[in-house]
Amino acid sequence: MSTVSSNQQVMISPRQWGLILLLLSPALLASNVIIAKAVVDIIPPFTLAFSRWLVTVLLLLPFVGSHLWRARAIIKKEWRQLLVLGFLGMGVCGAFPYIGAQTTSATNIGLIYAFSPIFIIVFSRLFYAVQLTKRQLLGVLFAFVGVLVIVAKGDVQVLQDLSFTEGDLWIVGAAAGWGFYSLWQGYLKSELSLLIRFSAMAVGGAIVLLPFAAVELYQQLPIVWDPQVGQTIIVTIIFLAVVSSIASYAAYAQIQVLLGASVASLVMYALPLYTAALAWLILDEQLHSFHLFGAALILPGLFLAAKVKRH
Repeated sequence: MSTVSSNQQVMISPRQWGLILLLLSPALLASNVIIAKAVVDIIPPFTLAFSRWLVTVLLLLPFVGSHLWRARAIIKKEWRQLLVLGFLGMGVCGAFPYIGAQTTSATNIGLIYAFSPIFIIVFSRLFYAVQLTKRQLLGVLFAFVGVLVIVAKGDVQVLQDLSFTEGDLWIVGAAAGWGFYSLWQGYLKSELSLLIRFSAMAVGGAIVLLPFAAVELYQQLPIVWDPQVGQTIIVTIIFLAVVSSIASYAAYAQIQVLLGASVASLVMYALPLYTAALAWLILDEQLHSFHLFGAALILPGLFLAAKVKRH
């Protein structure tokens, strides 16, 4: 009896698993922002996005290739929605942040991406007449204020002095694309499993990005290969494929299944916080009191927004 009781105590419910992923997912997404800033002068944006998703597909093929082949009739039936989701999730959300990183700061990227849940709410109401509960709205408010504390570095004047650049507009496009992707990923019906659907969307994303990457590389001809730079490029692309693509998108999709699209989008609120933490760990940047204060608002906000009404 004690063994059964002990086993029951350590079991994680689907909602608890969703909350764990809700805390982990922003770190996986933040890695993409840091890498984008680190290699902005080395790899062109569309080329980086295409390479990232091509390698992602190649890594997934040994595990899903036979399943994709068996599901080819379903894929043929759903190819339009898979291509659209690939265009949004892997194309727009893949390339636009890399383009934006050329002319805007990580602070602005974090702030603008924090508006993704607002896009989700607006699109949900426009297309599906969905409204957030009062508890969820309170969580959104807490989380968003936490974001403002971090990007403003605890100083209101910083927010007043923010100036938006061309890069900021690219990030707005990426945030809107993420909003559509998140909403439709949760609402569009599919006969494919989560992994097979993601793999098919990754193929769609690579197809969409291919012509843009080809034009980009053509414009930079002739290309001189530097072994050291080449090694950096290879490591970067593999990292993005494994961590920022497979791990982060799988976690995000699972959150959508367990907690819903609107709640899943709230991981974007924590992006500035996790970016600052990773910068502290990797780039030896200093953490300040406003980071901790922002965390004290963001993390409870995520739990409030993720709270579901029990029946």
